Amino acid sequence: MRKRLLIVGGSYAASELACQARESGYAEEILIVSDEGDLPYHRPPLSKSYLKDPGEELMPLRAEAFYRDKAIEVELGSKVVAIDGRGNRATLSNDVVIPFDTLALTTGARARTLPGLETCPGNLHYVRSVADARNLRLAIPGAEKVVIIGAGFIGLEVASALVRQNKHVTVVEAADRVLARAVSPELSRLLSAIHAQNGVNLITSRKVRPIIGPSGQINRLEMDDSLILKADIVVVGVGSQPNLELAQQLELHVGNGIIVDNRSRTSKSNVFAAGDCATFAGEFNRAGIRLESVQNAIDQARIAGNAIAGGDKVYHAVPWFWSDQYESKIQIAGLSSETTHSESRRGEKSDVSVFHFRDDVCVSVESVNRPRDHMAARRLLAGGKDITRRRLQEVDFNISALLNA
Repeated sequence: MRKRLLIVGGSYAASELACQARESGYAEEILIVSDEGDLPYHRPPLSKSYLKDPGEELMPLRAEAFYRDKAIEVELGSKVVAIDGRGNRATLSNDVVIPFDTLALTTGARARTLPGLETCPGNLHYVRSVADARNLRLAIPGAEKVVIIGAGFIGLEVASALVRQNKHVTVVEAADRVLARAVSPELSRLLSAIHAQNGVNLITSRKVRPIIGPSGQINRLEMDDSLILKADIVVVGVGSQPNLELAQQLELHVGNGIIVDNRSRTSKSNVFAAGDCATFAGEFNRAGIRLESVQNAIDQARIAGNAIAGGDKVYHAVPWFWSDQYESKIQIAGLSSETTHSESRRGEKSDVSVFHFRDDVCVSVESVNRPRDHMAARRLLAGGKDITRRRLQEVDFNISALLNA
């Protein structure tokens, strides 16, 4: 019997892992099993341009012909419901049993639901998959008032997409500022001002309780200060939780994700994991972290595919993220956790770069509408040399000049 690599999941990490395994010389069978009905596709547009343009179509990562030409089998609309780690067999939702020799878990993460609303009322929306985005897009034309719970990247991106369609948009955030867990206070203030200028009503430091009306839908929300908000549509963006059920069946080491090493290997020698479901510790995150980003999913999957084919590459990529809101492009290089201080440099308009330091060494740069700063920061951080505060002061925080030097 031929050997088989079974990949569970259907997004960036699944597609990239299969591709990299083939390109690295893996000659055995490869099967991707995804519970979605579409080939792996680009997800960032779902909370941005896909909501703005009713005619925008889904963008597959790779065409069907690619998988066929690479002899990568893709099983869509099927869910892996059980895995026997001793017998190396996976059972699908259609009762088909798939034997494997090597397993890759790219199971991603799911939207965190509001307590008591695990069963969604008809006008409650999450934006995690294309099915979610399609449902929300269909509801937009008939709505006037939109309440978004959570001012993270998803919530703010959806707000920017809907307020430009003449919707009355209110964003409610429990923390005292937007993107509190992701960006600096200065960036929070700048983005809050941009959203306010575009007509979004931002409410921070408040919790909210949806109230379901006689129709079975949410028609109003009560905040903890008793203020009532009316809503035709409610969008929830309060974070995510990794899909760990299969990893737990296999008794893998897990935390806030499946714990992997710098070659994407789990605690079982024939099981790998990559993407939003994986937690790893590395040069830029020594304590270990689960990163939800396209970049991380692709880079980590490439390492896993290479390792499965017998390669020796290790993960050491600089984490980076981006978000489009109105005419503002937010780009972040590195991780700003556990930093000791920061300094910012503003431009003439709404452009800024914020430099984060740990013991006088720059470990992260946040940029708004400064793509050159972002690209220079990524290259410098990846170079392995300390970018000290003194060196940045010598060039007046012109990070491109520092790169050229």
